[in-house]
Amino acid sequence: MRRVPVIPQLSAAECGPACLAMVLSALGRATRVRDLRDRFGTGRDGTSAADIVSVARAEGLVATGLRVNYSALRSVSTPTIAHWGGSHFTVVEKVTAKRAWLVDPARGRRRISREEFVEQSTGVVIELTPGPEFQRRKARLRDSTAARFALDLVRMAPGWITLVLLAAGLTQLLGLAAAWASQYAIDSVIGQRTGTFPTLVLGVVAFVLVYATTNFGRGLASLVLQLALDRQLSSRFMGHLLRLPFGFFQTRSTGDLLTRLGSNTVVREILTSQLVSVVVDSAFVVVYTIVLVAISPLFAVVVGLVAAVQAAVFLATFRPMHELAQRELAAQAEMQTLAVDSLRGVEFLKSSGLVSAILGRWTGLLGDYLRTAYRRRRYDALNESAITLVQTTAPLVLLLAGTWQVLTGQLSVGAMVALTAVAGNLLRPVSQLMGSLRYLQTLGSHLERIYDVLESPVEPSADDALRPERVAGEVELVDIGFRYAPGTPPMLTGVSLRVPSGAKLAVVGATGSGKTTLVRVLTGLVQPTEGMVRFDGLPMSAYADEHLRRRFGVVTQEPRVFGGSIRQNLLLGNAELSEEELLEALDTAQFLDDLRRMPMGLDTMVSDGGSALSGGQRQRLAIARALLARPAVLILDEATSHLDAITEAAIAERLSGLGCTRIVIAHRISTVIDADEIVVLDEGRIVERGRHDDLVAADGRYAELVRHQLPHQVAVRQRSVIRNGAP
Repeated sequence: MRRVPVIPQLSAAECGPACLAMVLSALGRATRVRDLRDRFGTGRDGTSAADIVSVARAEGLVATGLRVNYSALRSVSTPTIAHWGGSHFTVVEKVTAKRAWLVDPARGRRRISREEFVEQSTGVVIELTPGPEFQRRKARLRDSTAARFALDLVRMAPGWITLVLLAAGLTQLLGLAAAWASQYAIDSVIGQRTGTFPTLVLGVVAFVLVYATTNFGRGLASLVLQLALDRQLSSRFMGHLLRLPFGFFQTRSTGDLLTRLGSNTVVREILTSQLVSVVVDSAFVVVYTIVLVAISPLFAVVVGLVAAVQAAVFLATFRPMHELAQRELAAQAEMQTLAVDSLRGVEFLKSSGLVSAILGRWTGLLGDYLRTAYRRRRYDALNESAITLVQTTAPLVLLLAGTWQVLTGQLSVGAMVALTAVAGNLLRPVSQLMGSLRYLQTLGSHLERIYDVLESPVEPSADDALRPERVAGEVELVDIGFRYAPGTPPMLTGVSLRVPSGAKLAVVGATGSGKTTLVRVLTGLVQPTEGMVRFDGLPMSAYADEHLRRRFGVVTQEPRVFGGSIRQNLLLGNAELSEEELLEALDTAQFLDDLRRMPMGLDTMVSDGGSALSGGQRQRLAIARALLARPAVLILDEATSHLDAITEAAIAERLSGLGCTRIVIAHRISTVIDADEIVVLDEGRIVERGRHDDLVAADGRYAELVRHQLPHQVAVRQRSVIRNGAP
C-alpha cells in the first residue's frame, strides 16, 4: 500500500486538484495544488470528475471513471479518488472488508466503517495508475515553502537577525566559560590552593556583567526584529492580497482570508521566539558534543542516548502533529467564516428566528475544532512529558557516570563538575530544539496557507501601461465571451456593443442572463475568454488597471458601506475634496435631505456594512461616492432598486446633465426608458437591441418585460405606432 501524503485544499473549490496532487505524490510525482491550478482552471463552481480525469491523463496517468459498490471497490487500484457526499472528492488509501482509510483534503487522514462509506459515497470513483508517459519527480528544495520563507526572511531584516543570532551565540559561549570557572574554582582555588580567590571573584563579576548586557541586548534586538517582521509580513500579505484577481476571492471565504492574515502574526511569534533558538541551539549542540567527546567519551555516550530518546519521541509524533495542525487551521477558518457571515447577516437571522439554528451550526464547528486541537495537544503533552523526564533523570545519570570516573581516577572533581555543566548545556539546547521544532512544525501549516496567497499571480500591470489624466469615456465590446473555467457553460457569448462618450446604454434581462458578469468584464474584474474590451479606442489591457478603474464609477445593488463616518465613506481615495463638493454630490444623489436630519451631519457614524442606514440610503450614499471620483463612465448595476420612482427619476435627471457615459443595468423599465440604446441579454447573448419605442414595437423579449411592468404605457405607445402607420 502506498502511503498518501496529506495535501489540504486551500479553498472550498479545490478538493479535486488537492486529491489529484495527493495521488500523484503517492505514485512518485511530487505535486502541489498550485502546480495543477492552471490545468484545472478552478472557477467558482469547483471541479468535476471529468475535469480530474482530463488533467490526470495530461499528467501521464491512466484514468478511468467507474461506478462501483463497496465490494467491487476492493478490486480497484489504490490510491483512488472517490466522489463524496454529492459535492466533494476524497482519496481512498486502503479498503478492507469492514473499513476504509481515507485521506480527505478537507479533514485529513481518517478511518471509517464500511457502513459510513456506503452512506457517504456516491459510488463514483476514478481509478488512477501510472501510464507509459508518467514521469516520477522528487520534491525540490526550491519548491519547499519553508526554504522560500527562509530566503524571504533573510531579505526582510538581515541586520537585526544577524545581531540576535550573535547575541544568542555569545550567551551560549558564556555557558562554556561558567563551566571552566567551576573547574578552576574546585581544582585550583579549593583543591590545590594555587589560584587566587580575588581573581575568581573578579571573573564572576565580569561574567555577570557581560551575561546581563548580552541578554539585554538580545532582548532589545528581538523586540526590534518583532516589530520589523510584523510590519513587513502583514503589509506584504495585505498588499499582495488586495492586488489579486477578483476570481481569487470568488473561491475563498472572508473568514478563511482573515485567518490567513492572522497567521502572519502567529508566524512572527514563532519565528522570534523559536527560530533563533533552533539556529543557535543546533550550532552549539555540535560544539558541546565535540567538547564532551574530547574530554570524556562516556559523558558523550550518555548524553547521546538521552538525546536519542527525545528525538525518537519527536519523530514518532511529527507526521500526525503536522496533519492535525493542518486540520486545526482548516476548522478554525471554517468556524470564522460562519462567524463573519452571521455577524453580517444578523438582521436577517434575528428577523427570521434563525439565531438558534445558526448558533447550533457554529457550536458544531467549534466542537470539530476543539476535538482536533485536543488530539494535537495530546501529542504536545507526550513530547513535554519526554522532555520533563529527560530533564529530571539526565542529571542523575550524569552524576553516576561522573562519580565513577572520579573514583577510577579518570577525572578530577572539578573536571566532573565542569563536564556535568557542559552536558547540561548540551541537553538543554537539545530539549529546546525539540520543543522549537514542534512549533516550527505548526509554522509550516501556517506558511502553506500564507504562501497560497503570496504565490498566486497578481493582476498584470506593465511599467509602460497608459495612465491618462483625462479620458473621453467611449466603451466598446468586441465579440466578448466569458466562462469561469474550461468546460463550464459560457456566461457571455458573442457580446458586441459600442457606447459613445456621454451616451446612456441600458442592459436588461432576466435573472441569470449575464448582466452582472458583463459589468465585471467592463471594469476588468474578470478577463474575457474571448474577444476584446476597448476604452477610448484602445484595448483595456493597454491601461494600468487601478488607474483605469478610477475613471469608472460603479454602484451595485448592495453597495459596500465601510465602518466610520459618512464623510470618511465619501472621501475614499479622494482625501482632498472640500465639504462643498461632498454636499454637491449628496445633493445630486438626493441624500442631502437625509443628511440634514442627522444631528452630526457628515460626521454621523455608520457601522461596518451600514446596517443603520436603509437600503435606499446606502445606494444613494454609494452614488454620491462614485460621483466624487468624477468618473468618465458611470455604471449603475441595479443601483436604484431600493428607491421609489420619484427619487429614482430625480437622480436620473441630475445624472443626465453630468455628461459622462452611463451604463445602467436594471429590471425596472422606467430606469432604462430614456436610454440611447437598450440591449436585452438572454443566457449571455444579446437577443435584442435598440431604443425603447423600437423594441416595444418589435414585440419581442423586451416588449414582454414592458408588458409586465408598464401595461398602460405599452398600450399608449402601440396606439401611437399604429396611428403613425408603422407595420
